[in-house]
Order: sequence, then C-alpha cells, then structure tokens
Amino acid sequence: MLLRYEAKNLSLLQKEYYGPDSGAEWSRFWSVHRVDLHSGLRGLATQTQDNTPGPPADIRLGQEITGIDCEAGTVKLKDGRLEQYDLVIIADGAHSRLIEDFTGNPSTVHRTGRSIYRWLVSMDEVNADPVLQNLYTDPQGSRKSGFVAWVDQETRILWVSYKCRGGKVLNNAVVHDTQTGEGEEDLWQSPVSREQILKVLCNFHPSVQNMVSMTAEDGIKAHHLYKRLPLQSFVRGKTLVMGDAAHVMMPIHAAGASVAIETAATLETLFDLSGSTWTMDSRLEMFDKLRVPRCNLAMLSSNAGPEWLHVPGVEDEIRKYYSGPLPSAGAMPYSSAFRDILFKHDEYRAARECMDKTAKN
Repeated sequence: MLLRYEAKNLSLLQKEYYGPDSGAEWSRFWSVHRVDLHSGLRGLATQTQDNTPGPPADIRLGQEITGIDCEAGTVKLKDGRLEQYDLVIIADGAHSRLIEDFTGNPSTVHRTGRSIYRWLVSMDEVNADPVLQNLYTDPQGSRKSGFVAWVDQETRILWVSYKCRGGKVLNNAVVHDTQTGEGEEDLWQSPVSREQILKVLCNFHPSVQNMVSMTAEDGIKAHHLYKRLPLQSFVRGKTLVMGDAAHVMMPIHAAGASVAIETAATLETLFDLSGSTWTMDSRLEMFDKLRVPRCNLAMLSSNAGPEWLHVPGVEDEIRKYYSGPLPSAGAMPYSSAFRDILFKHDEYRAARECMDKTAKN
C-alpha cells in the first residue's frame, strides 16, 4: 500500500492498495535494501545452482576497462591487454566512461538541478513516536503501509520512505532542489549534515522532521540526479548497453529497478544458448526491439516527474519509441493505471513472442 501525505499538516492526499486482495492480477511490491539485493544476486551468480546450466559466473575485480571496439567486441584493459568476446555488455552506470565508445559522441548525461538525500533509520525508533506510528498504519485498520510519502508543493520536495530488512529498517529518500555545496566535486555521493537537511525540510511536520535526527550525523548522503537524451539503439556491433549507462532516470516512479529486472529477463531468454541456432546478430536485433521501447518509456516518464503525462510534450517524446498503452492523462501518480504500465509487463512472454515472430519471418 502507498500513503501520500501533505508535508506540513499530514493530511492524506492519496491511498493505493498494492496487496493480493487489492483486485490486481499481480500481487504485491517487494521493498529491499539495495545492498541486500546486490549481495543476494551476486551469491546466485557465483554459486553453483541446481537446475542451472553452465558454470557459475567468474567476477574479475580490479580489471579496469579503458576502451571498447564495439564492432569487433574487443575490450582494452588498463594494463594494455586486449580481450575479444562474442558479446560485450556495457553496464557501468550513470557515470559510464564507455558510453562514448558506444555512441561515438560525447555523453549527453547532465545534472538536473535536483538531488536526493538517502538514509536509514530503525523502525523501533519510528514507532516510538505516536504520530509517526500512526502514519505507517492504514487509517482504516490494521494494514501496514508499504510506502509512505510526503509532498511539499511549495518547495517541490518529495520524501518517500519504505521498510526493508523484514520491516526492521526504514529507507528514506528525499528528492529536492540541489543546495549550494552539495557534492560540488561531482562525486557519486557526498555527506550532508542533519542541520542542512532540516533547513531544506523546514516546511515539514515536526514528527516527520524527527526522522532526520534518528540517524547518525554521518549517516546521510546527498546524490546528484542526472538525465540523458534517449538512445535510438542499445546495440552496436557485438556490444549492447544496458542499465543506467543506457537510460539513467530520475528515481520518481521506482521504474529503474523494474526495467533492470525486465532486461535481465530479456538476456536470459534471448541468450539461452542450449540447443539454439540463433545467430548473435539476430539475438541483438531482438534485444533492441524489446528494450528500447520499454526502457525509454520508463526513463522519459520518470524524468517528467510525478506529473508524467501532464507535462507538455512528454507523451509525444515517448511515442517516438513506444507504441504500447499509456495511462490516461487524468490518472493519479502511482495509481494502478501507472503501475500497470510500468510494473505489470511480462518480459519473459514478450521475449518469447518476439522470438516466435522472428522465426516465422
């Protein structure tokens, strides 16, 4: 469930049920700490799994790549060695150093003028405050909310929180206009004091502000938020690009993680080499057909902010890449109309259908 409140007086603005009894075909959201997710995925990739063909992945750390010949599939390492592969995947994130080798042009990634504060607090401390405890409970009963958000229209601040680690920890993310002195060295993240944050959150209810004081002084980081122009293709020669390197987006709709999972499903389906006669070129062509529309949809809609289709020109830009359904212009942010488009997509089925259609042509 999502509860969205007005920042100053805590009046309820929106309530959305996500659970299995909400009437939706898909059941629920999972909220996890990204470190836990990363560790879990790495464990699955590097350990022998039952019913999984092939050896575990070999993750080679400390092997910095300084350049790629995308057409040839050749990778240049920092020590000067060249290695050649049938397939190269660029996935080095928003600050990709390799995207210029892929596009042949300077990167279009740029700051948005917006940043995000992130920190964790204990739910025991949150629940010790009666006002906060009430915010994390459905006003009509016993349901515990999955996402709680506060909106301050005056300062354009969106504060989103959700529980993770079995409901013991609360993850906080505050999207705001970048403040003077925040990460001026252009680092991925920079520390910020509680005093600085409280100045930014001056319009928020005192109980909500208290969650800033529940973390250590050095426990809050500020991250700059970036955008890039949409890529027309995610494939060049023997190379494909994915993740934030291809479509960095604002963290407004939680769509970045969903399209990453979709892309993993695409890779698993298209590049299953057991008993398959597909050429690498055919697989890469299908990858492009499947991922460019979905990823650019997620990026452009997220970069437009919660208003999404209410922002002039956004739908026209999306339609340059994506021809599928969109929510109506009057749909509420984070409502089922939005969630169905961003999160209900079955990429396994889409990939299989693409392969079947390609095989018939």
